[in-house]
Amino acid sequence: MLATWLALLAIPSPAAAGRRLAIFTDEGLTQSTLEDNVPRIVNLFVVDSGDIATGDHIATGVIFATEPSPGFTGVWLGDASDYLFVGDSQTKMNIAYGGCHLLPVVALTMTYQFFGTSSSCSELWITPPDGMPCVLSPDSGCNWVEHCITDLGHLRVNCPVATQPATWGKVKALYR
Repeated sequence: MLATWLALLAIPSPAAAGRRLAIFTDEGLTQSTLEDNVPRIVNLFVVDSGDIATGDHIATGVIFATEPSPGFTGVWLGDASDYLFVGDSQTKMNIAYGGCHLLPVVALTMTYQFFGTSSSCSELWITPPDGMPCVLSPDSGCNWVEHCITDLGHLRVNCPVATQPATWGKVKALYR
């Protein structure tokens, strides 16, 4: 059975619209930015989010890699997952969810050491390891069908936050 899972995870296939993988910096899965301003160890969460447009919210696994942009100085320390995985996030990660799994799924936790030295607006991207990153999604009978991800998430490091002009009256209205 394990050999079947691993063989299925390694098969490339054509892209299907809408699948998304994202990187978050918090367990609440709300932040995709990070300030690298002090030395520290940080957990980054890779989430398989499904496809809102098609209603595809079930998967059986995922394949991807990550790649830093120039100026990203975080050092990868390791990967952890609640699911069976082979490989690593730096070259090629294969994760099997162990059956039909409702999304979103925190597929992987990556641990990085940051030193406070990443340049302004550097990034850590989810990338294709050899072709497009893919997910195994069940059809109506929970048979495995591989779909490739078209929305590749990224973590933004030391990027300025957009601001909007405001009057003093608008600021006071926030506290009424």
